[in-house]
Amino acid sequence: MLDTVIVGAGFAGLSAARALMSEGRDFVILEARDRVGGRTKPGTLGDLRIDLGGMWMAPMQTRLKRLAAHYRIRPYPTYLEGDAIFRIGARERTGPREDLSRLFGIGGGLAYLFARWKLDRLMRPLDVAQPWAHPEARALDATTVETWIARNVHHPLPRAAFRTVCTTLLCAEPSQVSLLFFLHYLKAGGGIDVLISSDTGGAQNLLFHGGIHQISRLMADELGQRLHLEAPVTRIAWRDGAVTVTSDKGTFTARKAIIAVPPTLLRRIEFTPRLPSAKSVLHDRVAMGSSIKFWLLYARPFWRDKGLNGTILRDDVPAKPVMDVSPPGQDKGVLVGFFDGASAVDHADLASAERRDVVTAILAEHFGPEALHPIDYADHDWTGEEWSGGCYGAYAPPGLFARHGRELRTAIGPLHWAGTETSSHWTGYIEGAIGSGERAAQEVTQDLG
Repeated sequence: MLDTVIVGAGFAGLSAARALMSEGRDFVILEARDRVGGRTKPGTLGDLRIDLGGMWMAPMQTRLKRLAAHYRIRPYPTYLEGDAIFRIGARERTGPREDLSRLFGIGGGLAYLFARWKLDRLMRPLDVAQPWAHPEARALDATTVETWIARNVHHPLPRAAFRTVCTTLLCAEPSQVSLLFFLHYLKAGGGIDVLISSDTGGAQNLLFHGGIHQISRLMADELGQRLHLEAPVTRIAWRDGAVTVTSDKGTFTARKAIIAVPPTLLRRIEFTPRLPSAKSVLHDRVAMGSSIKFWLLYARPFWRDKGLNGTILRDDVPAKPVMDVSPPGQDKGVLVGFFDGASAVDHADLASAERRDVVTAILAEHFGPEALHPIDYADHDWTGEEWSGGCYGAYAPPGLFARHGRELRTAIGPLHWAGTETSSHWTGYIEGAIGSGERAAQEVTQDLG
């Protein structure tokens, strides 16, 4: 009998495997896809290797930084020299920093800062390890982010900005998201300023030569025959001290299981006996964000001739934000951006070439007609990914997180849970996925003795 079966070979499952391997544990890891990496994914743009999924690292994300250094994958910064373009509520500002309050004028700026103070005050008593213990948890969870914005942001420009922040971070509309979940997400990532920033210290500050997906592949290479690809799990039978996992690559029996799949996919596995009702309700009702990521390649970063750094953030277009992520040491210009939330759903049925035309028209408005003619364009619709079901992560609608959020990572008999959504720090990010896998492996190791 094995010590552990790990279900899912994204960063969470691979991190759990790496931790168990360091302890000399006997395990297998089963992955439904024909590749590892989960919500990271390799792609090509011209002669460049790119990330079609997760790609950025904040400098304080120590686990991811340590892995990258171990595998000698070198980071480089998002390009920031020059001015960014911001347009919120038809008001446009060009400037060097992502300081939204300066965009809104005196009245709008004060309204924005006052709303930020209210948000920070709500966040202060929140414990990221148990956000459902917040003294106002039930009331906050019964409120959508949209309702909070309507009641607390008393100026149209910052109101539009807060809506854009929610959609950009969670790939969902403010009317869909629990305020309690939103507060937890913000605090788990260091606050709103960190999460929306590409400056030093920001969540979009660093990316990697050759792509972050390399790290997951190198982690997988160390596992040898323990890793089974194209092995979707269909059934898990469990009792105290034993788990039998049935997959397309065979049946495996172990003393423990670590399940590291997106929360919405759990309903595709038959559990015998069935999971507790609270666990089932949680996973039935959480939702995945909707996102289409796009890349453009140009012969050179011509927008820099205008003193622009390639960043565009607008609330009146479907594709946002856009950023310059041109790798240093080569001449070509590279832009990346997203259709998120309702915009991703609205554009998912278009052909990739049609989405390209939507994007290049937006770019040409600011960068000039040269933007209409990229050398190459690539995009990936995460709403259509069978084994992800969306991106960047899962979010909780109103009325769910306060009552059932603890079920995300609470062990059930021999079943342990990993995945970025189960992390109390950097929820929704690769850093959170890595930490969740290490935590689950530690639980298993302690229980096995």
